[in-house]
Amino acid sequence: MSAGPLPGMNASPAYTIDEVLDNFAALLDSFDFTPEIDAMGIGRMQFLRRKRALQDLRALFIALWRLALRRSFPDDFEVIFETFLERFQQAPPRNAARKEAAALAEKVRAYVDMLEHKGDADFSEAAHHLVSLLSLGDAEAKALRLRLALHIRSTYKLIFDKLI
Repeated sequence: MSAGPLPGMNASPAYTIDEVLDNFAALLDSFDFTPEIDAMGIGRMQFLRRKRALQDLRALFIALWRLALRRSFPDDFEVIFETFLERFQQAPPRNAARKEAAALAEKVRAYVDMLEHKGDADFSEAAHHLVSLLSLGDAEAKALRLRLALHIRSTYKLIFDKLI
C-alpha cells in the first residue's frame, strides 16, 4: 500500500498512512504503563512478571488502537493496521528482537479477537485476561478486573482522542 492520502475523509483533511502510523508509533513509545502495572500489584523487582505484563499491555494498547481506527477510518482501518503490524515485525534488527516482535504481534491478534465481540462497549474480557496472568483470590481478582476495565477504557479514550 502506498503512503498516499486516505480516502473517505469527509470534512477533515486527508492523512497519509505514514502520518497515522507515525502518530501512533509516537503515542505507543511515549505511553506509560506504570498505573496498570501498579494496579496489577507487580513490583519493580518482579522482572519476569513485569516483562510479561508489559508485553500484554502493549499488545492490548495496539489492539485498542485498531478499535479506534475502525471507528475513525472504517474503510481503511484494516490496511492501516496490517501495515503497522508488518512494519513492526520487520523493524527489529536482531533475530531475538524479531522473535519478540512476532510474539507481540501474535498477542495483538489475540487481543483483537477478544475485543472483536463487544468492540469499545465492554473491556471486561480483556481485563479478565490480564487478571488471569496473576495468582489472586476471587474477591481480589474481581476488584482488579473492574479497576483494569476502567484503565482500559480510559486508555482507549486517550488513543481515540489522539488518533490523528
